Amino acid sequence: MSLADESARGLDDRAAGLVPGDPYASDPARPATSARGPWWRWLFVLPGLLAVGYGAYGLLGAGDRVPLSAWGTWFVGSALLHDLLIAPVWIGLGWLAARLLPRPARPAAVVGVAVAGVLTLVALPFLLGPGASAGNPSFLPHEIGRNLVLIDVAVLAAAAVWGTVATVRARRAA
Repeated sequence: MSLADESARGLDDRAAGLVPGDPYASDPARPATSARGPWWRWLFVLPGLLAVGYGAYGLLGAGDRVPLSAWGTWFVGSALLHDLLIAPVWIGLGWLAARLLPRPARPAAVVGVAVAGVLTLVALPFLLGPGASAGNPSFLPHEIGRNLVLIDVAVLAAAAVWGTVATVRARRAA
């Protein structure tokens, strides 16, 4: 079933609580507890909790090898960077895409911008070059900025082609 078919179905009776005995439906009488079942859903939470526990154990057990104040600054700073810059920009781009792009082209635009954004974030430390030394030319032997722009342009061009093809196919099918 495609997303278009799914959105055309209308309201789901399970979401309104109209299907009696459905364990996936929300129970208006017990809104806080209706999401707790079935029991096996919690099995998906356990690996995440174990990973967080292992990370906390490693962080706190590292002693002087990890300065906790610097780690805390990085942790809070990355959360603030996400909440105050990355998320609003992403929401704004989504709002703009919903108003400017035809519906079939939107997934391509979202994927293209997301991939280009992640590539940029991964390349940012190399682009800024912390730790670079004039005496060690092999530290960053390539033109990181130019290469990043070329890769991002290629990703966005592929997304544009994908969006154009999807739009043309949707118009032909309609």
